[in-house]
Amino acid sequence: MRQSHIKELNPFLRSFLYIVGGEIAIYVGMELLKSKSEDITDEDITENIKESIEGTDIDFEPDDSEILKLNTVRKTLYKLYSEKLAQFRRIRDKSTGWFIYYWWHEFDLLEEILLEKKKLIDGKLRDRLQFEQNNYFFICEKCQESNKKYNFDEAFELNFRCPDCGDPLEAQDNQTIIEFLKNKIALIQNIKISVD
Repeated sequence: MRQSHIKELNPFLRSFLYIVGGEIAIYVGMELLKSKSEDITDEDITENIKESIEGTDIDFEPDDSEILKLNTVRKTLYKLYSEKLAQFRRIRDKSTGWFIYYWWHEFDLLEEILLEKKKLIDGKLRDRLQFEQNNYFFICEKCQESNKKYNFDEAFELNFRCPDCGDPLEAQDNQTIIEFLKNKIALIQNIKISVD
């Protein structure tokens, strides 16, 4: 891998790109960054990456004769688009009738995107914590490996009997789960996000 290009990426951005689309997303991100204010086509990105990895052992298509396909780059660009890290405009080529997609990065929105993700995760953890705190759960000790747990209303409907084996349903202590969720919420709150 050409580390000189990769080092130019902000560590948060590099990590987020990798999470979104793996190693190829880092290379695509670098090409978007290198294009500066000019839009770049997915075909140009593919060719530029192929040139940059030529002579290395990097192969994004290990089961194919090509080292990188246009389709792989397009999928990666759409992943970046879905995470609000890239935008595009399309123009119909008058001679072929095909659409040409011009791409640019939105990496300056990274901090906002990460804060939004942090808020989303915090909200989901809080919802789950509230659910765990407001419900009593029952499990079948015999069928415990199935990981089925029933809230009070479900257990009541089943006459507190396991629908699979008929054994009694036992109350489950969910304090461990509650403590785990509280710790995760505290951890999320303490994460400081700054991409500067």
